Amino acid sequence: MIADDHIDPLTRLAIRHGTDKWGPHFYTPIYHELLAPLRDRPVKLLEIGVGGYGFRKIGGASLAMWADYFQWGTIIGLDVAEKQLNLGPRVTILQGSQADPGFLSKLAVEQGPFDIVIDDGSHVAEHVALSFNKLFPAVVDDGYYIIEDVQTAFWPAYGGSPNGGGETLRLAQAILEGLNHVEVRAAAANWSPLPGTDRIKSFRAYHNVFVVEKGDNSEPSTQNLDSGNSHVVGALALIEREMARAPTAAGLAHLGLMYSLMGQNQRAFQIVQQGLAAWPQDLWLLSLGSRVAGYLGDATTQIKLLERAVAVDPADPVLSNMLRQTREASSPIVEPISG
Repeated sequence: MIADDHIDPLTRLAIRHGTDKWGPHFYTPIYHELLAPLRDRPVKLLEIGVGGYGFRKIGGASLAMWADYFQWGTIIGLDVAEKQLNLGPRVTILQGSQADPGFLSKLAVEQGPFDIVIDDGSHVAEHVALSFNKLFPAVVDDGYYIIEDVQTAFWPAYGGSPNGGGETLRLAQAILEGLNHVEVRAAAANWSPLPGTDRIKSFRAYHNVFVVEKGDNSEPSTQNLDSGNSHVVGALALIEREMARAPTAAGLAHLGLMYSLMGQNQRAFQIVQQGLAAWPQDLWLLSLGSRVAGYLGDATTQIKLLERAVAVDPADPVLSNMLRQTREASSPIVEPISG
């Protein structure tokens, strides 16, 4: 429950205009937290579903709320029914069906791009998926696509299912796969994401609401840490700078691991040596150095570093087993002398 002195401005507007986004539902505090940074920008917001059912002059409460909240914004409402509402010069209401793929494609071209799309339409699972597929590509980077009333994913009357959530939750799975597209490809190189979902920056799930944020999604998989990737380049530069300023054993071990994951094991070993010069008994550095020496084919150094690690913690069975296995792997095989 929200105390009166803590009510956010969007919830106040929802109450004033009579929209069910607060009361029957509890969406407005979520939306204010997400969308407040956009309030002073000339955003373009599309909301599917004007409200008021088939009545021509009833509805538009949330459109009026959005127009007041985004005072420099352009607000577009879409409804399958004809609407005759005067909500001010910045609000436009279009008639059309979110079940019509051709109409949705035309809408995206003629009215987009959008900063925010809110699906508060039929809530039919098939329509929810179709609208996302057609309109999400028209959302700008750092924009949001919001699906309301996700409870209908579980209701058969709307094409949902209490066992698995039907097509709406299959869409959510596709969104999650797109969000993690590099990880899926690491396991299945020929896999392709749902079109546009490799531009998903984040996916938030609340009670009855999905929020999909669009943007840069080029972070690499840990299974394929590419030294040319901008995220990796930036992370390495930052870690290198911090370690030059105030080195720590853990920080240098982490930096060495980064280079090793990129296949730059010579550089990784140099960093381990730097760390061991200052912290000769650090187990993280010793174990990482042993592993990197193995990658470099230097079994002698690999064993020496493991021996040093075991000397630091002789009771650790993992270290002892690693040392035993490394010694066995590096021992020459002696062929028996035939009689």
